[in-house]
Formats: sequence, structure tokens, C-alpha cells
Amino acid sequence: MTLPARIRVPATVANLGPGFDALGVAVRMHLEVDIEPRRDSVDVLVEGEGAEQLPLDENNLVIRSMNTFFDQVGRRPPGYAVRIKNPIPLASGLGSSAAAVVGGLFAARAITGRSMPQAEIIELATALEGHPDNVLPALLGGMVVCYRQGNNGALRHFRLLPSDRLVPILAVPGRGFSTAEARAALPGDIAFADAQFTASRAALLVAAVSAGASSDVLAEAMSDRLHEPSRLKQIPETDAVHGALRDAGLPVALAGSGPSLIVMASRPETSTRAEQVRRICRSRAAGWRVFVSEWEPEGAAVRV
Repeated sequence: MTLPARIRVPATVANLGPGFDALGVAVRMHLEVDIEPRRDSVDVLVEGEGAEQLPLDENNLVIRSMNTFFDQVGRRPPGYAVRIKNPIPLASGLGSSAAAVVGGLFAARAITGRSMPQAEIIELATALEGHPDNVLPALLGGMVVCYRQGNNGALRHFRLLPSDRLVPILAVPGRGFSTAEARAALPGDIAFADAQFTASRAALLVAAVSAGASSDVLAEAMSDRLHEPSRLKQIPETDAVHGALRDAGLPVALAGSGPSLIVMASRPETSTRAEQVRRICRSRAAGWRVFVSEWEPEGAAVRV
């Protein structure tokens, strides 16, 4: 019989402005999945964010991902107990679904004792989640650039570490914004000038975050004309805060597809900038939460 295991998966922030569907980074906020074998029952408990609304059956994304793994390896255990402790706000742009998918796959691997190559885990997680830019940093930690080789080819990635001179500050509004809504808000086409602008900022962003660049460089690097303008129109509360933060000179972008925001601060200015973010959020609407986090260099991990 397999031993009980605990799986920890970091939250993630994708896009970071111009890195649309190609760039993501892990931050220090962890979903935990505890799993232990049972003889003939499946018991699911959810604690933390979403505890009152997340299903406790196969419709739970953790359990659905586990079942996908079981089907893939051809083995389904007779029973198990799962406790999910989730600090990641749902529908927030902080990768809660990617963490659930990765947590479920790792939990299933632990309870069956079956191994699976990393490339296959990546493809399975991406198929379940839909997009690799949250899945890859959740699996691997750090900042990840992901791409498909050639036309519809194999998924590839390049991993690097953000500078520890920078600190991520996360601002989360009271109401979520689903990925489906965010996708529906995207424009059908964009101007060539906007495409060139965004491509240059995406290249600058990777260099700036790696090097721990100054706030003025980061603010320019996190500018986007591809997806943020359309999405911000759909979330006016976030749009107002985003505009105020940018007017204050802070490097800010939508976290994933929103509605949360990520601000990058130089480490010596963290407290000052966090209070500035809190003040601006409070002045626009109630219900915002502000978290001072850290980059997470480690991806999903299992402890037996």
C-alpha cells in the first residue's frame, strides 16, 4: 500500500502584460493536496478559498485530473482520502486551476506509484488546463517562456529565474473574472503597430525581470496592446486601479487574464510600494486584498 503524501503547488501569474500565452512565473502561495489510501471509499475535503463552492466529487478539478492520470496509466486505486488546502483566490488570474490540475496529477502519481515522463505530465496538464503559461511555472517553478516548435509542434519551454531584487505585489479584487469571459473579450485582429509594440515589450520584459531593472524600465516592459486593453474594458474596477497604479509610475499588469493585478517593486521599496497599492485600491473600491509575495523558484513537489 502506498504511503500518505503531501503535494505543494505554487500559484502562478501568466502574461505579465505583453507575454500573452507565452510567459508565466511562479509566486510563493501554495495549494496543498494531502492524499492517503482508503480501502473502498473516496473522501474529499476542501479548505480555504472556494471551500463553500468547490464540488467534493469527480467534478472537482483535482479529482478530475487524478482520474485522467488513472486512465492514462491504466490503474485506479480502490479508494483514497484527499484534503485540499487552497489559499489561491478563484477566478483571480493567479493560476488556481493550473495548481489544481498539477496537484491532482501529482496526487494520482503518488497514490498509484506509477511514474510518467515529465514531457507527458506537461502535455497532460496542458490539455486539462488549456494553456501552458500557467501550467509550466506551476510544475517547474521560476519564470517560464513556453512555445510550440514549428506549426502545431511539440510544446517547448525555457526556464529562468526572476531577479531577487524584485518583489511581486498581488492585488486581488473582491469579484472574479472567468477565463472564458476573458477569452471572449479578446479582439479578432490587431494593428501592426500594436503587434510590434507588444513584441518589443515582451522581449524587454524577460530581460528586465531577469536583471532586476529599475521601475521605469519595468513599467515600460509591462505595457501591452494585445490583450489588456480589451480585457480591462470588461472589468472597470480593475481598469480604474490599473490606470491609477500606472499613473503613479508603478510597473503593473493584469495577472493572467485578470481581474487581479501584479506590481513589481524593488526590494528596498517593498513596504512603501505595498502601502501605495493598498491606498490606491481602497480609493477605488472596497474588497481588494493586497499580498506581498516572493518569486517561487521551486515547482510542484511531493513529500511522503
